[in-house]
Amino acid sequence: MNNNEIQIVAFNNPYPPDFGGAIDVYYKIKALKEIGVKIHLHIYYDDRNDVSGLTHLCESIYLYKKDAKITKHFSLLPYAVSSRISNELVDNLNKSEAPILFESVRTTGVLLHNQFNQKTAVRCHNIESDYSFGLFKSERNWIKKVAFLIEGCKFQYYESVLEKVDFLFTLSFHEQSYYKKKFVSKSVFLPVFHNSEKIESINGFGTYALYHGDLSVADNLRSAFFMISVFKDLNEPLIIASSTIIPALVNKIGAYKNISFQHIANKEQLDDLIQNAHINVLYSFQNSGTKLKVFTALYKGRHCILNKNMIDDPDILRHCDVVDNKNEYQMAIKRLFTKEFILNEERNAALKKYDSQGNASQLMKILG
Repeated sequence: MNNNEIQIVAFNNPYPPDFGGAIDVYYKIKALKEIGVKIHLHIYYDDRNDVSGLTHLCESIYLYKKDAKITKHFSLLPYAVSSRISNELVDNLNKSEAPILFESVRTTGVLLHNQFNQKTAVRCHNIESDYSFGLFKSERNWIKKVAFLIEGCKFQYYESVLEKVDFLFTLSFHEQSYYKKKFVSKSVFLPVFHNSEKIESINGFGTYALYHGDLSVADNLRSAFFMISVFKDLNEPLIIASSTIIPALVNKIGAYKNISFQHIANKEQLDDLIQNAHINVLYSFQNSGTKLKVFTALYKGRHCILNKNMIDDPDILRHCDVVDNKNEYQMAIKRLFTKEFILNEERNAALKKYDSQGNASQLMKILG
């Protein structure tokens, strides 16, 4: 086997890298390319079929259309898995002796009835059953709510498929502990891959707090409403920013003079908002995975307030204000708006373990 090659099976098109899972996959590919690894990329997609930003990074790219038929919901397998099973993928994976990295448990359906001779690994983007149950709690639409509940139950049963792979790469300490207990020696902590290479935070004061996220995701929308409840009793200004416009949220925002909404049209606009905010406010109702927006806030922004559901790395949490409830959030906001931000070396040191090229080398060393 050539230990300078890898096959990656992506659960969705990682280009453009504009949401958490896509960011981890895209910048993993980029880091692997930078250390000289040849990448054969297999992509399950629905409407994201533009791979123009990937062709210069990969030796080959294969596309597989997700099977989104409604009947897939009635399978004993989770819908996220049953819609991503392809015989063509199996044939293409067997063309190479390079190890196979399945991005997310969602792409592992082909393992049920196939045995691969290559080393195999799964990048666990979260504990899928917990993620589905979290969406069940956050979702307001009852049809979707029931669907998420059923999906979570199916993932609890399906998870045993992970016995078939050689390694599990986790991205949070909580998930590392969970998978290590269930699958003993298979689990390896591999930090998230991201697009920040140096800290760009600006010393001094900003004039507003910022919450940003994809509001089409139930947890993010619920968190945005939580932020409104936090700031509605304060004088400090809050900007909620997203590329998704939710009329009910915008209407709610309109009732408060210190809260506004900005529609995000491009990455540059978001980066500018993050850099010029005095506080980046983050919150999640789901204890699943490591939220990549934490790193965006720490590499580009000033002060950061979050709860432990965002990230569980104690070295990172030391450089954030960690809160558990609305009252604690309000006290932290009032205090930090009077505190000048001054970047320190400890923040830089805490972020060093998230060096993408170093983690790409670690990945290939394990699979070699």
